[in-house]
Amino acid sequence: YIGSTLRTGSGTLTDTVDGGFVVVSQTTTVTTAAAGTATSASITLPASSQIINIIADMTVNEVVGAGTATTIPMTVGTAAAGTQYVSSTDVFAGGRIALTFTAAQLTAMSDIGTNTSVFVTLDPNGTIVTTQGVIRLTVVYAQKV
Repeated sequence: YIGSTLRTGSGTLTDTVDGGFVVVSQTTTVTTAAAGTATSASITLPASSQIINIIADMTVNEVVGAGTATTIPMTVGTAAAGTQYVSSTDVFAGGRIALTFTAAQLTAMSDIGTNTSVFVTLDPNGTIVTTQGVIRLTVVYAQKV
């Protein structure tokens, strides 16, 4: 635990001259549900943070088996199924997911303001019988107070 923002640089540090903020990350995992219902997990970022990147890795690829799922939409936002940071993206193929961000999402990521929960939600379009998929979501950020 660090009681305040850790900054680096030389000389007298200010927010605009010769200084930078330390980049940190938090990670959570979320697992699909056999019934095909939505599942979510969350992390909480500290106030005044800037989200620099969001990385989604399918660490266990689903095996639908006799199930009916053909897509697994994933969203990332400030509530379960929220899209403030990542719009619905199909993670069915597995591996590291290529995420894209809209201008509005990048603006939302630029300063989260207060302590904010970030939710990742998986919502398959059908059942997954044999092996449940697991997404590891990593949020890379810098606290800038």
